[in-house]
Amino acid sequence: MTDNEQHDTCRIVIGLKAASDIDTSVDAATTLAAAVKAEVVGLFIEEQAMIDLAGLPFARAMSIGATRPQRVTTEAMAQAFSRGALMCQRSLSARAQKAQVKWSFSAERGSLPEKIKTALAVGDYLVLSSEGHGFGSHPAIDELRAAASRARGVMIAAAPATRPRKGPVIAVDDGDAAGEVTVALAVRLAKVTAAPLMLFVIAASDGEADRIVRRAHELAGPDISITIHRFAPGAPRSIAAAFMHVTPSFVVADLEGEPFRNDDTALALFRAARAPVIMVRAGASEGAP
Repeated sequence: MTDNEQHDTCRIVIGLKAASDIDTSVDAATTLAAAVKAEVVGLFIEEQAMIDLAGLPFARAMSIGATRPQRVTTEAMAQAFSRGALMCQRSLSARAQKAQVKWSFSAERGSLPEKIKTALAVGDYLVLSSEGHGFGSHPAIDELRAAASRARGVMIAAAPATRPRKGPVIAVDDGDAAGEVTVALAVRLAKVTAAPLMLFVIAASDGEADRIVRRAHELAGPDISITIHRFAPGAPRSIAAAFMHVTPSFVVADLEGEPFRNDDTALALFRAARAPVIMVRAGASEGAP
C-alpha cells in the first residue's frame, strides 16, 4: 500500500470543549490535514456534566473583575457553550481556508470521550487539545490509548508557546513496522511546513541503527535531508533533553513502541517536547482498526 493510498479516506477529527486554546489545536489539526490531504472535522462538545452542575441551586461562578460570585443557570451555561462553539467554528473556518483543506463543524451535548468514540471512523486521526488534555495527566494518556484502538493516530496539541516554533519535525523510530509510518508522516509534515527533518533513532546496535537510517533516507527521497540523532533503548531522559534542546515544531512517534509505550515516560516526553505530538499505531500501515 502506498503512502497516498493509506490516507485516501483519512479525516482529522478534533475534539473541542473550550475556546480558550482553540488556535493552537486548530493550527496543528489543519497542518496535519494539509500534510495528508484530509478533511478536518471539528466536534464541539457541550459538556452535559457542566449543564447539570449549573442546574444545582448552589451553583455559583466568579467572573474576571467581579467582586462576588454570581448565580449560574442552565440557560447561562447553554449560552456560554453557544458562544464558545461559535468562536471555535470561526477559528476552524479561517485556518482551514488558509491551509486549503476541507472542513466541517458540529456541536453536540454529552461527554467528549463518548462523542469522540462515536465520531471516529477507522483510519482517522484524532486531535486532543491541551486545554482538557494537559501534558501531565493520566486521564489524557488513558483517553489517547483508548481512542487509538480505532484511530490511525492521535495528536496531543501543545500549549501555546511564548513565540512561534520554527524547529524541526522529529520522527522517532525504534526500528519496528510503525517506524516506516512515523517517518513517512514526518516527511509530509516537513514538506508542508518547510521545516527541517530530524530522525531520532533508537537502536541497540550500530547495525540496527544503520538499517533504520537507510529506511528513512529511502522514504524521504533524494531531495530531503535528514539530521540523525542516535539513542540507546531505555534512555527517555536523553530523548527528553534532546526535545528541549531542539524545540521541535512536531514530533511523530509510535504509540506502542519505544519510548512512548510507558504512560509515565510518555507524559514526561510530552512535557519536554512542548509541541504537537502525533502518536501512530503499529497497524496503521495495514489499515488495521
